[in-house]
Amino acid sequence: MKRKKAFIGFLSVVICLAALAAGCQSKPVAVEPKMQPSVQEQPPVSPAPAPEAESGTPDNAVPAPATPLPSNEKVSLASAEDKTEQPSANPGSGNNGAAGTKPKIEIERPYTQAKPTLLGLTLKTNASAIVNKFGKPKNEFVMDEDSDPMTVYDYGDFLIGFNAKQELHFIDVRSSDVDPGLNGLKLGDPAADISKALGKPTASSNYVMTYKASGATLKLDIDPKTQKINSIKLFAE
Repeated sequence: MKRKKAFIGFLSVVICLAALAAGCQSKPVAVEPKMQPSVQEQPPVSPAPAPEAESGTPDNAVPAPATPLPSNEKVSLASAEDKTEQPSANPGSGNNGAAGTKPKIEIERPYTQAKPTLLGLTLKTNASAIVNKFGKPKNEFVMDEDSDPMTVYDYGDFLIGFNAKQELHFIDVRSSDVDPGLNGLKLGDPAADISKALGKPTASSNYVMTYKASGATLKLDIDPKTQKINSIKLFAE
């Protein structure tokens, strides 16, 4: 009897342990929540730059100062127009010649001892008549070495001097390109041709041949080395 109670007691303990074990197995196992990986803090994203203008220069860019052009590269407004200076006609010119052109020599009265002329001009001719014939001179100056100052018109190939009364006082031929009106005689011609063209001189030497007429003197200077005419003058006495 005692063994039976002991067995029952042992069995009861076993059943209790089995029931306890079964209860433990049926209890849900607590699941540990998985930790989400922490998101690393990202640096702030700067806004994308605005697209540049078509010209290639950013809107907020400061334009560089313009580099000044050298003085020799600056274009003048006046030079932009093509203005060709036309030669102006000499007012009052009998030849209607443009400035810078040689006056046309027309020998209407060649030299004679009775009526001495040079370039077809007669002494004491008024200055206005000379301008009407040849136009304005290239240059004008005054010779005040003498007591009677002379106003000289320079036409390049010849000079014409006027006294205080504006009357022609002398003519000086300086170029072989003009005909002085001495029967074909010109500067540079041989001295031997002088007498052939003008006749016997009033006075002569190896340096000069002189022809005197009423109120005038024609003087031809000669180069002693070449024996050629290097100066022809007609002047009032």
